[in-house]
Amino acid sequence: MDTAMGKTIVVTGASSGIGRELVLQLAEPGVDFWLLGRDQGRLEKVAAEAVERGAAAKTQSLDLRDREQSAAFLNETFAEGVEVDEVYLSAAFTMFGEVKDLRDEDWQRIYETNLLGAVQWALHFFRVMVARGGGRIVVLSSLAAYTGYPTAAAYATMKAGLLGLFRSLWYEGRRHGVFCQIVSPGYVDTNIYKAAVFRNTTYEKTVGNIRKLGFPMLTAEETAVRIIRNVRKGKRQYVLPQYAALMAWIAPRAPFLIDRVHREVVKRFRER
Repeated sequence: MDTAMGKTIVVTGASSGIGRELVLQLAEPGVDFWLLGRDQGRLEKVAAEAVERGAAAKTQSLDLRDREQSAAFLNETFAEGVEVDEVYLSAAFTMFGEVKDLRDEDWQRIYETNLLGAVQWALHFFRVMVARGGGRIVVLSSLAAYTGYPTAAAYATMKAGLLGLFRSLWYEGRRHGVFCQIVSPGYVDTNIYKAAVFRNTTYEKTVGNIRKLGFPMLTAEETAVRIIRNVRKGKRQYVLPQYAALMAWIAPRAPFLIDRVHREVVKRFRER
C-alpha cells in the first residue's frame, strides 16, 4: 500500500475489524508493527499474517480502559526518542439503546474506551512525534460524529469528541511536522455489532434495522483500503463511503434533511 521502507507503525484495535485490515493492507517488507488489542490469540494470528507479507510485528494485549496499564506500556515502549512513524487508533466498541435505558456504567465504559483511551494514546504519540519532528496520527471516528445517532447516543458522543481532538491537534501539529488525520466511516460489516451492548433491543433487531435503512455496508477490507489511500493523499478529514460523506456535509447545513433518517431509526427501534 505504498508505505515507505523502514517504517514503524502502531495500530490499536488490531485484533479484528478495521484495525486488523489496516495491518494487512499496510504490511510489506520494511514495515515494523506494534499491534495492540485485548485478545492475544487473535493478535498473534494477525501478526503472523503480517509477517507472511514481509513485515515485522510485535503484539501486546491490553485494554485501553486501563489507563495505568496503558501509561506503563507507552512510557516503557515508546519513550521520547523512540521513532514511531504512524499510529492508527482504531480500538472502539458500541452500544445501542435509547438514552433513557442506558446505565451510568455504560457511559463510563464507552467513555473510557472510545474517547479517554484514544486521547491518552494520541497525546502520548503526539508528544513523542513533536520531539522527533515528524509523524502521523490517524484517528478512526464515525459518521455519527457529524450527524449524531439516536439509539446510539453514547457512541456518537464519544466519536464527536475525537473529532474535536483532531481539529485541535491538526493545527498544533503542523508546525512540528506531525500530521493528524481523521477518518469517519459509515456502516462497516465487522464484529463491532456482535460485541455491542444492547439495552431494550437485540443484535438481530439492530442489524436488521440497519440493513432496512438501505445504506450500503462496506467490508472491513474495503474500508481499510480506502482509508490508507486517502491518508496517503494527505486528506485531513475523510468520510466514507459516498452517502456518509454527503450526510456529514449536509448535517450542519441542512439538518432537517438528516431528520428523516433519524426519525426512521427511532421508529424502527421502537417497533415491537
